Amino acid sequence: MITIKEIASILGISPTTVSNVVNGHTEKMSPATRQRIEEALIQYGFQKTVHREEYGKALKLISVDFCLRYKESVFTDPFCAELLNAICMKLQEYGRYPVCGIPKDEQDIFHKLQARNIEGGIVIGFDPWECQEFAGRVGKPLVYIDCGEGEYDNVGIADYEGGKRITEFMLKQGHRKIAFFCDRKNPVSSTFERFRGYCDALESYGITYSNKDYYYLPAGRNLRREALRNFALRSRKEGYTAVFVVSDLLANEAISIFFGEGLKVPEDISVAGFDDNIYARLSRPMLTTVRQSVKEKGEEAVKLLVQRIRGEEIIARSFKLPVELIVRESIRNIN
Repeated sequence: MITIKEIASILGISPTTVSNVVNGHTEKMSPATRQRIEEALIQYGFQKTVHREEYGKALKLISVDFCLRYKESVFTDPFCAELLNAICMKLQEYGRYPVCGIPKDEQDIFHKLQARNIEGGIVIGFDPWECQEFAGRVGKPLVYIDCGEGEYDNVGIADYEGGKRITEFMLKQGHRKIAFFCDRKNPVSSTFERFRGYCDALESYGITYSNKDYYYLPAGRNLRREALRNFALRSRKEGYTAVFVVSDLLANEAISIFFGEGLKVPEDISVAGFDDNIYARLSRPMLTTVRQSVKEKGEEAVKLLVQRIRGEEIIARSFKLPVELIVRESIRNIN
């Protein structure tokens, strides 16, 4: 393992200067020097030696990362905010502290997890095909949230059942032309399961799904609003009577845009969401949606991770928490 003296020799600076960066004493150091040393520490795989008497004092840290690259702003999303709050509160019960991030890529998470006093991590937003390989490469306990199922630990919900149930409810209200709004060009993990439930519900009523009924809502606010406005302008001509939106946040925005274009909910078009967060209750009309317990999802992820850290026996690697249909005012019966 490379030492502080060796890195100092490579960089042509004093060991004291390198030591100051390692121990966080950089107040009187130029940003350029600090950055140069930090890059060298990472490049050469430096690991700080923790003396035996320091182990008891070291904070027990958990990496918590939201890899939601398609979202415009992660922590203003009520789902992410509620999930992070639940994770932080549960970690406190176990004497752990979160190190939160919105990483650019998986390498950001990988480097953070190499820190000695980070015991493991919780990751939200990986695609299923990324999870197993990354978990094996990290070498520390890792729990995913809403990342599908595979040979890795994941906590999710019954997304398929929720998508199918709310689509069936709209069908029972007489709707036959139902659009699907999603924030991914190609649905993945939880959004794919909701989409699959939507398609199967249509099929059970003898309705063939068409790709024309899938509407992508971009992350950029202006592009997303324009996509919603364009749908509102042509929805009557194309015969749509209802919309299933993949989240309450987007459903609430859709209702607002529709109203601005003279399309009233539910008189002219019905709208359904998913999550049952604050936006569902503040929406006018209040939103018919699928309720998931975001708090329970965060808590279960922490419990599973701590079990892994402690080396306890795990009965199940993947959890699917139940969902509930919540009927309010945004879907009209047109029978």
